[in-house]
Amino acid sequence: MASTVYLGRQPVLDRHRRTYGYELLYRNGRENAAFFGDPDDATRCLVERTLLEWGLDHVLHGGVGFVNVGAGFLVSGTFHVLPADHMILELLEDIEFDPAVVDVIVEAHRAGYRFALDDIVHADHVPDSVMKLIDIVKVDVLAAERAMLPQLVDRLRQRAPRALLLAEKVEEVADFDQCVEMGFDLFQGYFFAKPEVLSRTARPVNSSAALALLVEMQRPLIDIGRMESLVTGDPTLAFRLLALVNSSLAGLTSRVSSVHQAIVLLGIEQVRQLASLLTMASSAHTNQELVVLAATRARMARTLAPTAALATSAFTVGLLSVIDTLFRTPMADLIVELPLSQDIADALLGRGGELGQVLDTIRAYEAADVAGLEQLHPDGLEELRLAFGDATAWADDFRRQIVAA
Repeated sequence: MASTVYLGRQPVLDRHRRTYGYELLYRNGRENAAFFGDPDDATRCLVERTLLEWGLDHVLHGGVGFVNVGAGFLVSGTFHVLPADHMILELLEDIEFDPAVVDVIVEAHRAGYRFALDDIVHADHVPDSVMKLIDIVKVDVLAAERAMLPQLVDRLRQRAPRALLLAEKVEEVADFDQCVEMGFDLFQGYFFAKPEVLSRTARPVNSSAALALLVEMQRPLIDIGRMESLVTGDPTLAFRLLALVNSSLAGLTSRVSSVHQAIVLLGIEQVRQLASLLTMASSAHTNQELVVLAATRARMARTLAPTAALATSAFTVGLLSVIDTLFRTPMADLIVELPLSQDIADALLGRGGELGQVLDTIRAYEAADVAGLEQLHPDGLEELRLAFGDATAWADDFRRQIVAA
């Protein structure tokens, strides 16, 4: 049964009540409410739904979009999937401006991203180095002391001279008139419009397109430029890849803010593997376990590869060992389309070889085939146990990442 996805949208208007843009809001259902445990996960979900299910042009109608961002989402660098000229990153009111967050804001500003401060009633917690980069300050006119609003406006004009001031939670016509007199530039609230909840049936995954991308990813002579083009050509894939490489799965100690940087730091092979996993995951919404199995086999196969030179090929064999089930197409037909080396193709088609033996060993371990394991991997049960434990832990991390995304 097809699932339904939801998206909240509330207009932001100028002094003449013309639409300036829309704040995009995470929503669980048709009611104007949101329930989530992790704000960063909610933002990731909101961004993915906007890009994949609706498209920015359809949602924004030529205006700009406001998206709430917390410290985790910001520092992760995944906001780079959003076009700087169409989006304003709205810094949540409880964000802590530690050095890592400030550095990201400065670099993002240099790259053309715009920032707003959300739910402001004083802004004393925001350092001057950030205030001078802010483009919009959203003042909560309900929470702020009304008699002190003129002084707050003057203070904000001094601290953020380049910023537009937005009065949010404007409830009555009198509130609007007073805010205009105080010099506010933009307005948002129930006086103009309650948040609209958009809904639609989730788009079916195009298996042909996913397979085509998987084919391109497997080409042996692919270079950095071509891989970057393939990944960034699919906004959802780029978004998920950046989220993935900034998780513990990639093992990096620094944050990655672009697909190009990910390829340079991780190398083409590892990015190819992660991108292939994500491509398969996008085609398996109804069978997530199948992709987790592929991730487990891939990681285990790399560990069990007979030589270091075969580790990458072994990973590919484990990864692709489920594609016949995933795409509901005979493996022999898929192999014809995939630009694979002969030893990988032979392993996937059950024709033996060193890589075929690795895959057979993994399948025997999964089936608890003791007789088969004694023949395929004698005296190696402890090695298999450790390899399987590592692989399942890695695949569980991957599962959590794709669920979060």
